[in-house]
Amino acid sequence: MEATIFICDYAQVNNNKLYVTGAAINLLASPTVEPPHPINVWAAALVTLPWQAHNQPHRLVISLLDEDGQKVPLTVPDPNYQLPADQEGSVVAQFNAGRSAFMQPGDDTLMPLAIPLSVQVPDLGGYKVSLEIDGTELASARFRLIGSKRLVQ
Repeated sequence: MEATIFICDYAQVNNNKLYVTGAAINLLASPTVEPPHPINVWAAALVTLPWQAHNQPHRLVISLLDEDGQKVPLTVPDPNYQLPADQEGSVVAQFNAGRSAFMQPGDDTLMPLAIPLSVQVPDLGGYKVSLEIDGTELASARFRLIGSKRLVQ
């Protein structure tokens, strides 16, 4: 499997197509001086599933990490659903992609994703959005959050 992920102003999936606005962001300005600092961007991703990865269960995990590798929660835990500790606060999805009747042996499937990142981060500095499938990181996008005054100087 392969994947690409990047930060953008807005992303949407419609009819299995990925629509993106304001793509390839790696620098964000915080609107607040004191922490926590709100961010409101999207992660747009494209996962390529090879022929042999169809018709079997997979687990997708999207996480936000600071530059020290500490997780910044993207979600609030559901008390009725227990996740492994390393996946708490992440966006977690299970999927099983079937093969279309139009596919030929060896064809890949493209799976577009749009994930809102509307959270409060604790500090200014570097962050990474990580995309894992079945426990392997396939892609990541890094960005730096700076104070808004630094952006206009």
